Amino acid sequence: MKTLVSVLAAAVVAASPLLAQGDAFETEGLTDDAITIGVMGPFSGNASSYSKALIGMMAYYRKVNDEGGVHGRKLVAVQEDTACDSAKGLAAAKKLISQDKVFMLQGNSCSGVAVALRPTIEEAGLPWIVAHAVSDSISDPLAANIFHGVPTGRANGHAMAAFVLSKPDTSNVAIIEHSNDWAHSYSYPAREYLEEQGVKPSLELTMERGQTDATAQVLKLRQEKPDFIIAALYEAETAIFLRDLKKYGMGDIPVMGTAGTDLENTLKRTGDFDTVKNYYVIHSYVDNLDGPKMKPWGDMIHKYYPDEELSTFSFVSIGSAEALVAALEAAGPDLTRSGLIAALEGIRDFDTGILSDPITWTADDHQGVKGSAVAGFVDGEPTVLKAWGQPY
Repeated sequence: MKTLVSVLAAAVVAASPLLAQGDAFETEGLTDDAITIGVMGPFSGNASSYSKALIGMMAYYRKVNDEGGVHGRKLVAVQEDTACDSAKGLAAAKKLISQDKVFMLQGNSCSGVAVALRPTIEEAGLPWIVAHAVSDSISDPLAANIFHGVPTGRANGHAMAAFVLSKPDTSNVAIIEHSNDWAHSYSYPAREYLEEQGVKPSLELTMERGQTDATAQVLKLRQEKPDFIIAALYEAETAIFLRDLKKYGMGDIPVMGTAGTDLENTLKRTGDFDTVKNYYVIHSYVDNLDGPKMKPWGDMIHKYYPDEELSTFSFVSIGSAEALVAALEAAGPDLTRSGLIAALEGIRDFDTGILSDPITWTADDHQGVKGSAVAGFVDGEPTVLKAWGQPY
């Protein structure tokens, strides 16, 4: 059930810290029949595969428009390419804000770019829903106009550790990770959660990007004999690590991976099911990507983008777009930027039908998704899990 705290018009006006901007600011980018939304993403460059997340989101806009829009207004996406580059991203943001004068922003892949944009967008004051990038630093500390619509690194790290501890008799947990900020965004919250539950990692190892052999790390793990291993590694290094675990007779130890990996792709990389049969990954969705709960959303994307090849990224931004539309509906026909921000802060336990956890935004917390499901192979098939042995 989708639930939304109702927003009274007077409360909407009173709740916002942005009223000092004036009436012109409040309705900039808004007409009687359109709401302009700046959509920034890596539509070119090495990270262009992440733009699939924004294609899914814009397909949802088009669905809403075909159904009459929101209070008679259509959602009009104004795209700008960041190429997953901070300098290009800053130029894109400034263009959308100052030249295109969009009403709000939604989208963004590449956490480094989004973090770099935060000061500019926070100062500009227009609403921004981050729909893909996961760094906690984008929305924490709290900014009045910035909202996270996907699980952050902290939420994912906690979910990883919670799944690990849901396996009965798990007390000895080891961690292997890259030494970069991406890995730390998962491993630090995972450690935090483990230690809150009275479990201190027994072994903490580093495997750098580009490393082609994990023998040294695996031999240390063989001495420690952990019950579970948390691996904050990119996909290529994950495959190498799993192969070496099997090579040294440790393939039965379960390994918990990040959202930076994918079950099917990891299987393809290793070419051997026995190597990945005990591998688990964060999975933000209610079903497998080809499962019945996801099929309507895949069909929606293909209706508007017939040639789009679906991937894990294709669905991730749709949930926050649903929450946006619910907030726009609650804000009413006399829409303002302050009114939208207050309405977003009224979203409670919003079930998107896509994300495994609901979206809740409040005046004190703009990180809307607090958890994630996990995917693993059960009887040889990719399966979405709530906890160890518990299908979603």
